[in-house]
Amino acid sequence: MYNLDVIVDRRNTKSVKYEEMDINFGSNDLLPFWVADMDLKCPDFMIECIINRAKHGVFGYSKRMPEFYEAIVNWLRTRHQLEVKAENIEYGPGVVFLLNMMIRKFTNPGDKIIIQSPVYYPFRKIVEGNKRIVSDNTLKFENGRYVMDFEDLERRAQDPQCKMMILCSPHNPVGRVWTREELKNVVEICYRNNVLLVSDEIHFDLVYKGYKHIPVLNIDEKYNDNIIICTAPSKTFNIAGLHSAYCIIPDPEKMKKYKEELHLLDLNRSNVFSQEVTQAVYEKGADYVDKLVEFLEDNMNFVHDYVKENIKGITAYKMEGTYLMWFDCRALGLSTEELDDLFFKKARIAFDSGYWFGEAGKGFMRMNIACPKSMLKEGLERLKAAVDQL
Repeated sequence: MYNLDVIVDRRNTKSVKYEEMDINFGSNDLLPFWVADMDLKCPDFMIECIINRAKHGVFGYSKRMPEFYEAIVNWLRTRHQLEVKAENIEYGPGVVFLLNMMIRKFTNPGDKIIIQSPVYYPFRKIVEGNKRIVSDNTLKFENGRYVMDFEDLERRAQDPQCKMMILCSPHNPVGRVWTREELKNVVEICYRNNVLLVSDEIHFDLVYKGYKHIPVLNIDEKYNDNIIICTAPSKTFNIAGLHSAYCIIPDPEKMKKYKEELHLLDLNRSNVFSQEVTQAVYEKGADYVDKLVEFLEDNMNFVHDYVKENIKGITAYKMEGTYLMWFDCRALGLSTEELDDLFFKKARIAFDSGYWFGEAGKGFMRMNIACPKSMLKEGLERLKAAVDQL
C-alpha cells in the first residue's frame, strides 16, 4: 500500500536539505543525510487532502475547528494512552518556536535552564539567544548507551537560579526512548525544586520494537501543572514545511499566558493547508505510521550491519526511537576538523557533526536514515572508501 523505498528527486525544490549544504559543508554536491526531514514521499491520502483543498480556490483566514482538536486528542489517546482535553492543546508553527515561547513566558533573563547534551543544537541556541544560562546535565555514555546523571540533575535543579528544564524525549541525537523510571525521576526532581519541565516529544511516534514512548504527562497527574509538552506531526508525516505543531499545557494560567502572547504576535492563525493535513494524518495515518516504523527499523538494521562489517573505526549505534543514527567515530583517532574533512570532502556525504550538539558530541556524527535504501548504500560505500584510504 505504501511504497517507501523509492527515490524522490528533491533538488531544485527549495529544499533546505539539498539547497543549503553549501552553507555548512562548502558545496551542494554532497549526498545529504543531515537535516531531519525524510526523503520519502507522503502517502496519497495526504497529497489528495492538499489537492482537494486547493481546488476550492480561496485561501483566506482560517479557523481551527473542533474536529481539528478532536483528531489530536484521539491520536494521543490511541497511540500514546494520553488523555488530554482540547482546551489543553494550542497551536504553534513549530516546536522550536514553542520552546522559545515557553522560555520567554516562564523564565527571565539570567535564569538557568537545564538541557542534556549531546542534544538537538537549537536547545542551546534558544536558551542563550534569549539571554538565559545553559545548565548542562550531560548524559553519561555507558556501554554503548546513554543514561541520565540524576545526581547531577538534582544538584542543578536545586540551584535557585534554575527555573526550567528542556527534555528531549525521545532523545535527538542519541536515540534513547526514556523508560518510565527515568522519566519519573526527571518529573519528580523538577517538581520538588520548582523547575518547570518542558518536554520536546516531536519524535514520539517513531519508536522501535521493544520500546514504548511514555509522555511525561502520563507519569502522575499530580505533577502535570508543572509540565508542558511540545510536539508536532511534522517528523512523523514529513510535513515540516507546512508549519504545524502544538503544545499541551494542563495548567490554565500557563495556557492563558501562552495564548495571550500567541495572539499578540498574530501567530494564532495557522496555515490553511497545515490545518487540513494535520487533521487528516491524525484521522487516517495510523496504518501508514506502522509501515513507516517498520521501514525505518529495517534501514537502521541495514546501516548498523553494514558499518559493523565494512567500516573499521566507526560504530553505528542502533536507536530506540527517531530516524537519526549516532555514529561513534572516536576510534579513528581524528580531530574534529579531520573528521569533518573525512565525511564532507573525502566521502562527499553530509552528516551533522557531533560537536554541533555540544562538547559531549565530539567524535560523533549523526546520520538521517529516513531515505530509500539505495541512498543509504551509496552513502555508506562512499564512507567506507574514504575510511579505507586513511
